[in-house]
Amino acid sequence: MLKCLFWLSAFLALFSYFIYPLALKLYSLKGIKPTPPNSNSIQPSISLIITAYNEELRIEKKINNSLELTYVGPPLEIIVASDCSDDKTDELVNNYGSQGIKLVRAQERLGKENAQLAAISTAHGEILVFSDVATEIPKDAIQHLALYFSDPTIGAVSSEDRFISQDG
Repeated sequence: MLKCLFWLSAFLALFSYFIYPLALKLYSLKGIKPTPPNSNSIQPSISLIITAYNEELRIEKKINNSLELTYVGPPLEIIVASDCSDDKTDELVNNYGSQGIKLVRAQERLGKENAQLAAISTAHGEILVFSDVATEIPKDAIQHLALYFSDPTIGAVSSEDRFISQDG
C-alpha cells in the first residue's frame, strides 16, 4: 500500500511540474492564432476590472495606464473594485469619474474575489478583463486579447506575467 502511495505521489509531482507543462507546450505548437481584425469584424464590449485595497500610492498610475489603452471597439469600461479601502484610494478613483472611471466599493472587506464580484455585478462588457494595481498593461494588449474571442471555441484567455526588478 505504501509503495503504491509513493508511486502515485511521485507521478502527481512529475505530472504537475513536468508532464502537464510539456503537454501545454506541445499543444501550443498547434498554434492558436487570432484572426486579424477587418472592417467587418465586430468588436465586443470590454470591462476592465481593477481590484484595489489601500492603493493610494499606486492607483493613479494604474488608472492613467488604463486610460492609455487602445481598443477599436466600444469604449472600454474601467471599473475599480475597492475592497473597503480605508486610505485615500476611493477618493482618488472618484477624481477620475469625469473620465469614465467607475468606483465599485464592496459592502464589507471579504477579500479580492468579493470585491471583484461586486464589480462584475455592475459591469456591462461582454468580456471581463481583470487586473491588479501593480500590473502595467501594454497599450495594445486589450486589442490583441479581444481578437482571440473571435473564435467561438475560446471562452477564456490568460496573460503572461513578467516581473521587472527595480534595476530593470
